[in-house]
Order: sequence, then C-alpha cells, then structure tokens
Amino acid sequence: MRQVDITVKDLEEEHSSYKITFANDAAQALAFEFEAARITTSLIVTEVSNTQVGTLFLPDLTAAGITQVTSTTVNVDAGVVPPAGGGIEVRWSDAGWGQANDRNLVGRFTTQAFVLPRLARTQNYFLRQFDASAPPKYSRYSTALHIDYPL
Repeated sequence: MRQVDITVKDLEEEHSSYKITFANDAAQALAFEFEAARITTSLIVTEVSNTQVGTLFLPDLTAAGITQVTSTTVNVDAGVVPPAGGGIEVRWSDAGWGQANDRNLVGRFTTQAFVLPRLARTQNYFLRQFDASAPPKYSRYSTALHIDYPL
C-alpha cells in the first residue's frame, strides 16, 4: 500500500470514502511521508443548552409500544398523536434519519397507530417523530421496539 486518501462524506453518521493506491517495490522507494491533513468539512460543533432542546428537537416517543404481533405484521401505537403535517418515521436500524434517505426505511406514518411488516422471528424497529418544518425537526433520540416471537 502506497497511499490512502480519505474523503469524509457525512461526519455525523461517520460515512467516509477510502481510496487505496498499491504499487510494487520496484515502482517507488519504500518510505513514509507525513503531511498535514486537509479537512473540507467544517468540524464546528454548535453547543446546545438544556433550554434549547425543546426548540431544536421534538419529544422522544417514550410511550411507544407494540400492541399486537402476527406472523406477518406488527401493530404499533406511537403513544402520541403525530404533529400536524409531520408523522412517525420507522427504520430497520438507528441510522439515516431524514426525508432524503430511504435505504433502511420501513415507513413514514401520519397516525398514532400503524401496522409494520414482520420479516423474521426476531425483529427490531426504530422510531422517531418529525414535523412539517423545513428542514423537518426530529426526536432527539430513537425509540427501539424489539420482537422475539415465534412465526
């Protein structure tokens, strides 16, 4: 390995792209060379005080729960009525939140109770609520629902 270039795609979600260059010993002399890192993404983190949390984030879904389980579906009650124009976003993993990412999205729901697909005996769902602002505000923390129930 002769050179590694790292491009940070999303600092918050820790997504990076790596380019690794290889060469045989005859191509270049074997040596280390150090140079300063060049960061193209700002690393400035804005501090949030306790009094600002209510204006930057929606309440977490602490009362969410599973109300019924069948072999192919899971009924969920979010515990709160979703905000007007917003809803409840459900994902297979606790990552990729937002309207621009549909990779691990189970669905976005505008009602308090909804039905999710069940694909395995053991299943995890992650929930956050969002509003109609632009960009939408989300719950600060995800609510995890876990099922381990025979099919």
